[in-house]
Amino acid sequence: MDKTITFFGHREIFADDEVKERLIGVLNEKVSKGYNNFLIGTHGEFDKIALSSCLYIKRNINNKIKITIVLTSFSFLNKKSVVSCNLEFYKREGCKTIVYDIEEQHFKNRIIVSNKHMIDDSDLIICYVNMDRYRSGAKRAVQYAIQQGKEIINLYR
Repeated sequence: MDKTITFFGHREIFADDEVKERLIGVLNEKVSKGYNNFLIGTHGEFDKIALSSCLYIKRNINNKIKITIVLTSFSFLNKKSVVSCNLEFYKREGCKTIVYDIEEQHFKNRIIVSNKHMIDDSDLIICYVNMDRYRSGAKRAVQYAIQQGKEIINLYR
């Protein structure tokens, strides 16, 4: 039975190469244990690292994994100037794209609600979240994942 991993984290991260190296190591281990579905958002540096790491795993270790890119909303796609996301980066062969039914949500809540859907659809959460931050959407997502009893691997140090 295939298992699903969701990725989320802060918009900005530090030590990109170190985080990517640790992430590839974790993914290599998890793929060998049946984790073959990956859900990835589109709003930050960690999302880009997660996507490129998953693509690396797909090309070099297991070409049968499924990568799904989760867009926040259709209205997000209609913006003429998308500051927080380079959509061209996410147009990848072999990746599926989905949008959860959250259009009715206030635009500031869409990422939070989308993260909750991703967590609900997953067996494992891999994140990059500083839990000492006062406020953070990524921190709220981790707290929700804890409430749901999900296994969490936090790459933040």
